[in-house]
Amino acid sequence: MPSPGATARPAAGIFFPQRPALRLTPHDYSPSVLRKFARSAAREPSFREAAEAVAELAEVNVSGRQLDRIARELGEQLQAERDEQVDRFQAGALAPRVPTRPALAVVEVDGGRVQIRGEGDGPGAHDAAWREDKIAILATMSRTASECDPEPELPACFRDRAYVEKVVGAIGGTGLMGPPAPEVHEPPRPPSPAVVEPAAPRIKPELAVRTYVATMAAVDRFGPMVAAEAQRRNFAEAAAGAFLGDGSAWIWGLHRRHFPSFTAIVDFLHALSHLFTAARATAPDAEGRWESFLAWEEACWKGRVDLVIAELRAWDAAQADPREGGPEGLADDDPRRIVARVQGYLEDNRERMDYPRYRREGLPWTTSHVESTVKIFNRRVKGTEKFWSDAGAEAILQLRAAFLSEDGRLDRHMKEQPSSPFRNYKTRKTGKAA
Repeated sequence: MPSPGATARPAAGIFFPQRPALRLTPHDYSPSVLRKFARSAAREPSFREAAEAVAELAEVNVSGRQLDRIARELGEQLQAERDEQVDRFQAGALAPRVPTRPALAVVEVDGGRVQIRGEGDGPGAHDAAWREDKIAILATMSRTASECDPEPELPACFRDRAYVEKVVGAIGGTGLMGPPAPEVHEPPRPPSPAVVEPAAPRIKPELAVRTYVATMAAVDRFGPMVAAEAQRRNFAEAAAGAFLGDGSAWIWGLHRRHFPSFTAIVDFLHALSHLFTAARATAPDAEGRWESFLAWEEACWKGRVDLVIAELRAWDAAQADPREGGPEGLADDDPRRIVARVQGYLEDNRERMDYPRYRREGLPWTTSHVESTVKIFNRRVKGTEKFWSDAGAEAILQLRAAFLSEDGRLDRHMKEQPSSPFRNYKTRKTGKAA
């Protein structure tokens, strides 16, 4: 299978079967109104709220159910375009749409959760089950490389217990370190006349253009979708490439198969959540846990992951009872079992945790962009009151991805998509004054 770096030339004799032409069925709305419907359906948390927004802003009446049907048709069109793009990529015939060479191409991958109802069931919660949707952000960024580490010391925010617990909690960490030490309230001091220079801002790769890929499909289908989008955006010609994930095995499989030339990087914040978990398991009191965590996160920040692994091994050896088996036979909440899982995570990902090198090379070291992206997608598709069919979920994910992408693809699709020459457009206005 071609990689994103494959030359994009149609191979001799390749024939691409024509997919069935998809067009919006007659809805008696003009193309400009349909564009408003598409954007509202993609943006608002529900079709009902999208219909209310259209009535308020465009003064056009449409029911939430009708908007659902229109959005699904548009999503299916976008899905067909995506699948054809994947076909061309896999045949080595997909030419980059962007001629410029990116300074830095970044791919971040993660997953969310969507409720899918039973196959063949109508609207409602029929045998609903949570399933994972897979999301990728493909971004071009600026890049500033340095001869030495521009930030060798651990930032102050990662020494703030409240901040760390908030970050870990957002990722899915369990519980708190324990009560912090009591605060000592001192009387306010008069301001110093000395001028304090502000701290130098942290050098971060600046975002340029972001596009998105989202699907309910399995990983083996998701990978080519992401690789095709990368080829379309000329990522193969980028001066540097980075591929970031939370450490899950399926993400690195996708990296090895489709982006082997990109630098693989484990999100630093996910690494912190694992260190946080290990600190809770190895120390009996809150202060001891925080002290261990600070030492381990500083070691990882400075690229000394092996030091943390060695300390976890030493702790495990000190707890071991020769009469017992290994940690595999222990309960899930047993400290030795917890530490073994964290140790395995660090050992599996140590080559992707060279954070000093990433900072020197001007590469990102956190998946904050895709983490926020998952939340943005979740706002549209996730909720205890939202139940999707497989086809409906796939369609709305395509519409949401096109709406969020910063290359104008949704507007371009709406202008280029086929329409019926026999349609008699009748824009139905609300009773509001113009």
